[in-house]
Amino acid sequence: MIIENAKESHLKEINEITNYSIINTNFNFNFEPKTLEDTKKWYNEHIEKDFPILVCLIDSQVVGWASLSTFRDYRGYDKTVEVSLYVKNEFKRKGIGSLLLKKIEDEAKKRDYHAIVSAITGGNEASINLHKKFGYEVKCTFEEIGFKNNTFLDVVFLYKIIF
Repeated sequence: MIIENAKESHLKEINEITNYSIINTNFNFNFEPKTLEDTKKWYNEHIEKDFPILVCLIDSQVVGWASLSTFRDYRGYDKTVEVSLYVKNEFKRKGIGSLLLKKIEDEAKKRDYHAIVSAITGGNEASINLHKKFGYEVKCTFEEIGFKNNTFLDVVFLYKIIF
């Protein structure tokens, strides 16, 4: 497994992994799959703002990705970022999420961020437990603030102080 910075050539696979979650789970609150153009725009915005996007490669295939993004668009939150992490369905439970979370935290430290927030849909125990394994603490659960597939969904907020 190789972890590296995402390149434009990885965007098709990143898009496919994200769209799988949008289409097949309640863990991403988008209703419509992202177009490749949507993903290119997201990628370029991250590059412009120096927010890292990492990919995990096995035999040159993207099997997972992680990124850091703005937590809230107020200057007072400039030292806090939100993490996103996705692993291709058939590659889950192989340590990829752990590798990506460790490396994206390293990127956050390099950029002098103080805290990382993760917002996870209630019921996504695999993701919640992964974050807990890395020292993230559950700080609150907003009950029924999300809605997808005719179901109101909880969102669990976890965070970690990294320095």
